[in-house]
Order: sequence, then C-alpha cells, then structure tokens
Amino acid sequence: MSQSLMDSFFRLACRFRKQESGATVTMFAFAGVVLIGMAGVVIDYGRLTKAHTTLQAATDAAALAAARLPSKDAAAMRTAANNFFVANTTNIDGTNVQITKFGFEESTGTVLVETSGVLDTSLMSIAGIRTMGFSSKSAAVKEVTGTVEMALVLDNTWSMSESAGGSDSKITVLKAAAKNLIETVLKEGGANVKIGIVPFADYVNVGTAYRGESWISVPADTSSTSTRTCKKHTTRNVCTKGAPATCTRTIDGVRENYDCTPQTCQIQTVPEYETCSGGGTTHNKWFGCVYTRNNGSNLLLPDQSTGTLYKGIQQTSQTCLNPIVPLTNNKSTLTSAIDGLIINRGSYKPATYIPDGMVWGVNVLSSEAPFSEGKVYDTANKLPRKALVLMTDGDNRRIFNNAKGDHSDLSNNAATRATQVTKVNNDTLRVCTEAKARKIEVFTVAFAVTDVAAKTMLQGCATDAAHYYDATDAAALAAAFQAIGQSLTSLRLSQ
Repeated sequence: MSQSLMDSFFRLACRFRKQESGATVTMFAFAGVVLIGMAGVVIDYGRLTKAHTTLQAATDAAALAAARLPSKDAAAMRTAANNFFVANTTNIDGTNVQITKFGFEESTGTVLVETSGVLDTSLMSIAGIRTMGFSSKSAAVKEVTGTVEMALVLDNTWSMSESAGGSDSKITVLKAAAKNLIETVLKEGGANVKIGIVPFADYVNVGTAYRGESWISVPADTSSTSTRTCKKHTTRNVCTKGAPATCTRTIDGVRENYDCTPQTCQIQTVPEYETCSGGGTTHNKWFGCVYTRNNGSNLLLPDQSTGTLYKGIQQTSQTCLNPIVPLTNNKSTLTSAIDGLIINRGSYKPATYIPDGMVWGVNVLSSEAPFSEGKVYDTANKLPRKALVLMTDGDNRRIFNNAKGDHSDLSNNAATRATQVTKVNNDTLRVCTEAKARKIEVFTVAFAVTDVAAKTMLQGCATDAAHYYDATDAAALAAAFQAIGQSLTSLRLSQ
C-alpha cells in the first residue's frame, strides 16, 4: 500500500477516535475504516491492473496497425492506429481513454504510440482518492528479416482482358497490386530483397539474351525467299451474303462475338485478270519462347536431369509475351516490367498453361542454371527466405504433348477434356510439390476463378491454407497482395 493511502486512512481513523461515543465504538469504527480501506485497495487496484493490461494490448495493436500500412503518410498511419485503438478499448473500465502521442520515425521505420486513461475509484473514494490515472506506450518496427528472394509468377493470358468487376481490366488491377507488393517489400528490405517476375501464358519467354547458353538449344534463325509467280484468270468465285448473323466463341474463357453471316458463292465468267503470289521473304526466328522441357515421356521438373535441354521455338511471329525478369532489387526494372505486361500480340490471344509458370518461377529462385541470381537454398528457408507467388485468373486450358514439349488446346470432347484437365492440374501440382520440397514458400492467388477443380488445385499448390487467397474481385486481389507483402515483412514490437 502506498504512503499516501496509509496517510489518508490514518487521518480518517483519527477522526473516528476523537468521537466521544465510547472506546468500543471507537475501536470498531477504526477497524471498519481499515477494513474498508483495504477492500478498496484490493478492488480498485485490481480494476486498475485490468484496465492497464487492456490499454497496453490496445496500444500495441495500434502501433502494429500503423506500421503494417504500406503508406508512410503520418496522417494515414495515425488514423489506422486510432481506429484499432478505439476498437480495442470499447469495453475498458475507464474514462478519457485516448492516444496522447503518436510519432513515426521514417529513418528507422519505427511507430511510437503513447496512451492514457482515468479510472474512477469505488471504495477508495472514501479515503479521498476518487480517480487513478494509467498510461501505456508502445513502439513497432517494420523490417525484413534476413534475405528475401521472391518470384512473382503472373498470369498474363487473354482472360486478363476481362473486367475485374469495375471499370478496370484484370491486368490493370494486377499491375497496381503487384507494384504495391514490390514497393512494400523492397522499401522494408532494401538490398536484402530480390524479386523476379515470370509472366506466363501459352508459353514462357526466357528472353533472347540467353541464346547460346548451355541449358538451351536454339536453332539458327532462317530466311527463305519464294519466286513471284503470276497467272491470268477468266473466272472468279463470286459470293453473295445472306441475312446478317452473329456467332460466339471462347478464347481462354473469354466469350466474344464474331460475324458469321452465311454466303452463297458460285463461279462466274469475268473479264480476264491477273493474280500474283510469292516473291517475298519469310523469316523464321527465335523470339525467346521455349517448349516445356521433356524426355519424350513426361514433363521434367526444375533442375532435374540437367542434361536435357530446353528448346527454343522457331516462329514467323511471336507466340509468347513478356520475358522473364531475373532476381533483382532494382525497383525501376521491376516496376517497368510490370507496367509493360501485355495480354496479346495482334491476333495472338494466349490461353493458360500454369505448369510452365511454376517451373520457371522455381528456376528463377535457383542458384543454378538457367538462372543463377539466387542464393543456395537454406533448408530452414531463412537465409535466404525464398517465396513464390502464383497468380492466375483461370484454369488450365492447354495440354502438354510428351513427344515435343509443346502445348495444344484441350479437346472439345467433354470426357477427353476432363481427363486432360486432370492431367495438367496434376502436372501443376508436381511442380508445386517440388518447390515446397526445396522449402520455397508458395503463395497462390485465385483471381476471380470460378472453376472448382482449378481452385482445389491452387489450394493444394500453396504451402498451406494460410498461403492460399481466393480473390473474388479487384479489392480482394489488392488485399491479398498486401497481405503477402506483410507476411514477408516482419512486424515486431520494440518496446
């Protein structure tokens, strides 16, 4: 018991002793004062301890809430802190409970919060102590622990052209969410963080700079020129359109209309005319696209059977999109790559083949060829901590061909198609299992995915249930990427 409380009880007892009601009354009165005072101390100090514990927890929560924000705007952080503080002090036993001081030290990433409140006493008020103050303080620091290497495996197929539920397309929403994730992790980790980007669609583009590397086989570019020939004609196939008609087709899950107006054609005699063909040059070259690595029977996992090379695809026009960005901490390089993501090239509108994206996500994180920017795996996944983030908005729509390693459209026959989907989903899970066996932390984000089998596959691909995100709209995708960034960024209380 404090000296001030003892003094108060002594003064109150003396007043009772000065009464002339008799020694017995005085004795009982003195004892009553002491008992009431002791009870008041026990009850009110118990209430004070409980209130202080609640205040400390609310103060810690407020500091962590502010530090968790990707924004470093002090006003926004103060608002976040206050919202958490109010929510956690609704039932506290006290009045005037408030944040008395808030500060953010950007140089150290430290959020400082001080709070206080006032408790109205019950029995202790008899001793003249009507209120007791209590206060708390907390500091939260956001930091990346150790070294982080993260591969963003991002779907940039044609289905990403669809709306995300608002005015923006899915690819636009993805770009914003991915850049925020990069900003969050790089800002907190600096040189301790490296990020790679693996866009995937029908195929993956490894980048033409790797031509000639020991892990890939790319034939030389070729050109062929045909002789121009001309013929004279006196007949022509003349067509007449019927009633206008519109049909629909599906490309990577996107339904679109096209003109299918019927035509009636017949050969008619016309004045003589001439047609010519050929005489041009056809270029067959490598744009960076690669087949899936195989041994003639099945898809090969990353780093497995390194004697089997990846094969470059020779084409007259490009059928893979953006190239891979190897691990780097150059923010400009990463954000420019995200801004530059495309979902088609002319009439080429790619479909989804997820296993390749996963294979190259693991390759990017590896310390060995094809890419060697990553550090050697740590069996505890701490130094470095390797993470792979797979984002897709759809289900697998291409199938791997064993003999060549190319990918073809799924069958239109329902039974055959179902079998093919099961196979390609299992191929995806094989790569996910390989990634997790290397202790890579695998996050999966299903962006507006409606196919049950695809969701089940993505759930099984993730490290655990907490690493799977079902993002049904744009806001949910942004929240998922923010949560992933926060999970890779360690928040701790420094006091």
